[in-house]
Formats: sequence, structure tokens, C-alpha cells
Amino acid sequence: MSGLNVKKLSAIFNTALFFALIAVMAVSTIISKKADFSEEENRYLAEAPKLSASSWFSGGYSEGLSEYSREHFVLRNGWISLRTKLERLLGHDEISGVYFSDGRLFEVAEPIDYDKVDRSVAAINSLGKTLGGKLGVMIVPTSAQIYSDRLPSYTPDQEQRRLINYVYSGLGEGIQAIDVYDVLYRERENYIYYRTDHHWTAYGAYIAYSEYMRRLGYNPVTLDKIDIEHADHSFLGSYHSKVLTDEVEPDTVDFYSSGGAEVTSVKITSADGSTAEHEGVYFREYLAKKDKYLSFLGPNAPLVEIDSNAGGGSVLIIKDSYANCFAPLLAKHFSKVVLADMRYMMKLSDYVDPSSFDRVLVLYNASNFASDGNLVKLEADFGEKTPEIRE
Repeated sequence: MSGLNVKKLSAIFNTALFFALIAVMAVSTIISKKADFSEEENRYLAEAPKLSASSWFSGGYSEGLSEYSREHFVLRNGWISLRTKLERLLGHDEISGVYFSDGRLFEVAEPIDYDKVDRSVAAINSLGKTLGGKLGVMIVPTSAQIYSDRLPSYTPDQEQRRLINYVYSGLGEGIQAIDVYDVLYRERENYIYYRTDHHWTAYGAYIAYSEYMRRLGYNPVTLDKIDIEHADHSFLGSYHSKVLTDEVEPDTVDFYSSGGAEVTSVKITSADGSTAEHEGVYFREYLAKKDKYLSFLGPNAPLVEIDSNAGGGSVLIIKDSYANCFAPLLAKHFSKVVLADMRYMMKLSDYVDPSSFDRVLVLYNASNFASDGNLVKLEADFGEKTPEIRE
């Protein structure tokens, strides 16, 4: 057999092998059992699209089918990890919207929509008018802002300082701005944010809690009076889920307990109105799962009520998930701490009356505050106001 024929046969064989592998992967994807939720990526995967005349002619069906096939592709996690390794070998620091820098992962934020911010601030001001000076607002910078010097200068996260000042300057009379930017920045060399996740750590929350209590005229519980339990050392969070890298050290989940009053009960109200009791603020069962941050008060719910033997006082926190490891610290001073998540309710008054509390705090991280938009639901209870857009 001539060398030319051998080369042709080799080329034909390699081509056939390539297409055979593609076919095997495609068939495996079709017949494999489909998961609704990706533990590694910590999110629900795309559902199979429904075929209809409108979806077919609009192109929606083909787009949905493409997304469904991509998200349920066999060995998908392995491909994500392999892609990350290859891109890192090519010297890329940004992969799938996640930055690698100095042993940490950071997520790229979308540019800030200040029209949306204005509507949220207007809704907060409407609430503030009914509370007679009891309302405070805490907008927490994310790790991408506190460590912005470790990121490219063009990243929009560096706008968070401007955003926080913008929000505070727009608050109505009697609403207290709880600015924790500087106290967190001073602690930036300590473990205040997770390396692989978008949340702050228990210590970061403790720093903000201390500032909040001082602003209210209380003495915060000092660290030497708190029992710190290193509950888990294998947390790989939301940023890691996008890239599945082994470059970054897993995070540690800490629980803060004792230090004064103790929690006596925790009640969770779900979106369907059902309630469930839990013993303590730490849901240890989630330490065995991918999203270990859920060990702080469990999955997000419309309402969470924490009772303690602090001896009096109540505080309502209108919040995102940053409040989940912050709120238990307040139970050392207030006998009732209630968390309300506007993402899971249409009206706050369907669940709770904010005027019945001694204090009310709006607590969001800056990235969520800029993008969420659910605070405008407060207008349904506390009036409507068309915000002026400030230059």
C-alpha cells in the first residue's frame, strides 16, 4: 500500500472517529438522565422547550433547544473545568465573567442603572416617612470594590463607592445612612469576604454589625466573648461554580455563638404561607451540600423570625442574603429579629407591619441593590412618588 493511500485512510479514520465521538456524546446527552439542578453550578438548569407554532416560527424553540442541549451536555462539568484550565494556560484572567486575581475570584458586575436605583431610593423614602426616624439603610460593598486595586481599572465594580454615596445622599429626612465602607476597607487584609463566593464572611458581617450597633448607641459584643466555630473548610461558592477551578483555596464557614443572649426559636414563612420551626440560626445540614452559605438561616424565604432571650426590642431587616449571617448577631441585643425578603413577596404588609418594630434596617449588597429592583414593591404599602433623577 502506498504512502499516499495510508495517509488517505488515516485521514478517513480520524474523521470517522471524530464524528463517531460527536455522535456518541450526542446520543449520551439525549438518553442520559437529566438533572433539574446543578450542584456544582448551584443553579437550576434550562428546561426542555415546548414546541408550538409561535415558538417554531419565532426561533424561540431552536434557541431553547440549543440552551437545553448545552446545559445538559454529558460530562458538562468536566468540560467547564477543562475550558477553565485551557484559558488559564493561555494567560486569561477573566473566564465566564469571573476574574482570577491574587488567590481570589471576583465577578464582573453590570453597569449601574441609576434610573432603577432612583426608584428603589424613592420607595425607601416612602417607607421612611411612615417610620418616624426608625429606618436605617446599609449598602454593603462587595469584594470586587474593596479589592478593586486587584482588578483591571475598567471593571464597573469600582463604581460601588459612587453608588453608595449616591444612595445615601438621596435618603429622606430622618433616615439613617449606615456607611460600613470604611470599616470594611480597614479590615481588607482579614477574612471579611469569601474567596470563591459573592457573600461576606461571618467576620465581615461582624464588622458591619459592630458599626450598626454603635450607631444605634449600643455596645457591640466583643469578639473575645463570642465562641467562633470553624464549621467547615471546604466551601466552594457561587464564583467557583462558574469556572470549576482548583486554583483557589476553598473557603471556611464560621459560626458565631454565645456572647450574651441566646436564640430561643427560628420560624420560616414560605411563599405559600406555610411555616416551619428550626432549632437555632445555623442550618448545619447545608454544610454537607454545595451551597454551604445556606447554613446561615437556610434557603431564602419571604420571612424569617428569630426570637431570643435578649430581654426586649425588635428590629426588622428588609434584605438580600447578605443579612443571613448578619441578623443572628442582632439577636444578642433584640428579642425579635425579623428578616423580610422582597424578592419573594408582592407586598410587605402581607407578612409584617414595619411600624410595629423599634428599628427597621434595609440591608443589601451594592451589586444587588443596583440590579434587584424589588424594593419598589414598598410603594404598594407606603405611597407612590415619581423620583427625580439627580445628576
